[in-house]
Amino acid sequence: MPETTVTKTTSRSGDREIVQYRTTVPKGLAESFDLEGKKLDWEVASGNKFELTIVDAKDE
Repeated sequence: MPETTVTKTTSRSGDREIVQYRTTVPKGLAESFDLEGKKLDWEVASGNKFELTIVDAKDE
């Protein structure tokens, strides 16, 4: 499986600091799961593992 890197970005809005973390989804996974425009639900699975669930409009 391909590995990706997480990037941290920080910006300010007034007196508030906004921190976001970004990563990319490997192309093969994104295409096979048809992820474009989909919402993802993130959950902790264990101390070093998390789980993503694709949230489809029909499931909401």
